[in-house]
Amino acid sequence: MALFAVAVFAVVLALFALELVHRTPAVLGGAALLIIAGAIAEEEAVEAVNWETLGLLVGMMILVGILKHTGLFTYLAIRSAQLARGSPGRVLVYLGLITALLSAFLDNVTTVLLLFPVTLVIARILDQDPLPFLLVEVLCSNIGGTATLIGDPPNIIIGTATGLSFNAFIANLVSPVAATLLLTLAILWAVYGRRMAAAEEQRKGVMAQDARAAIRDGRLLVRAGLVTAATVGAFFLQDLTGLSPAVVALAGAAVAMIVCGTRVERCLEEVEWPTILFFVGLFVMVGALEATGVVGAIADALASASDSRAATAALIIWGSGAASAVIDNIPFTATMVPVIEELGAAKGYSPAELEPLWWSLSLGACLGGNATLIGASANLVVAGMSEREGIAFTFWRFTKVGLPLTALALAVSTAYVLLFQL
Repeated sequence: MALFAVAVFAVVLALFALELVHRTPAVLGGAALLIIAGAIAEEEAVEAVNWETLGLLVGMMILVGILKHTGLFTYLAIRSAQLARGSPGRVLVYLGLITALLSAFLDNVTTVLLLFPVTLVIARILDQDPLPFLLVEVLCSNIGGTATLIGDPPNIIIGTATGLSFNAFIANLVSPVAATLLLTLAILWAVYGRRMAAAEEQRKGVMAQDARAAIRDGRLLVRAGLVTAATVGAFFLQDLTGLSPAVVALAGAAVAMIVCGTRVERCLEEVEWPTILFFVGLFVMVGALEATGVVGAIADALASASDSRAATAALIIWGSGAASAVIDNIPFTATMVPVIEELGAAKGYSPAELEPLWWSLSLGACLGGNATLIGASANLVVAGMSEREGIAFTFWRFTKVGLPLTALALAVSTAYVLLFQL
């Protein structure tokens, strides 16, 4: 039955990795097949679903969905360009910084979707090729999302499975993420930014943009902004309140729907239900791998391949980075969580001793998505939108930039974990 579970998992992964079938029906079909075949009992399947992850995702999707209708994100992008005084090189860096900051608190795909249209406008006003700006935004979205519990789905999976707090993610991941971000922006500025130049008339065009006009509903912005700020504040107070991130996010979403007066139906439309159902099917499939002993076998192999926590951490960082470059980091992370748990049990690690391995998984899985065009959902979304605009955002043009930068990011992450976590 273990081989059957592995075969089903591999086939499902191949189906949506090759875009033969949408990933949601692929994993739901695979989960149903594993239940029918007896690889996992129905009761075990229900228990395998991480409802904390789903609650956190739904709550944050509703909050972000309400906030995006205010025009706040367009305002921030325009203001960042104006702070750069219309200098294309500085605009490149500032857009990267604002993207990373937003991605720390928003889903990466949501961030690039919001910034894509205004980035095209700014690039065209400055008479610049939009590709470097879009490359910077995609790369920085994946880097910035690594910094917090809610910034990237792998972190949500790790946090809800282990009980690591919002503050713990920030305390342990902001340093390597900040170092990676600054190095990435410095290199991208050297490659693209320093060669850019704009005429005075074009700079004036950027400065003439009315950022305040981007705010479509000031009253909604105040209300939704206050609720969102309170929700994020509650994440920081998790150690004091004892409330799980899912409870905080769902409570924030409920308050926002009431206070903002937005129709419930409209709010629920903001939830990416295909993504939620994808997680349900994925958790069941990973549960089947665990129930059939596959996860335990992988943990044993990992334990035998490394004789120390340092070697294990390095192996997890680079292995996760390599895997996330070619497959979606969400199923990979969901599979690795029980592997690391079983590895810790086999080695007799305490929760504190196991913690560096969680940060290794987060850094490898999140940052590895920058290596290739297919490594992260945000990459593919921007590539698709660029193609419709006639911009050659191709696999090779992305990978030749993303791959060396990812290798640098993984090297920084390895040094950080070995020097400061072990």
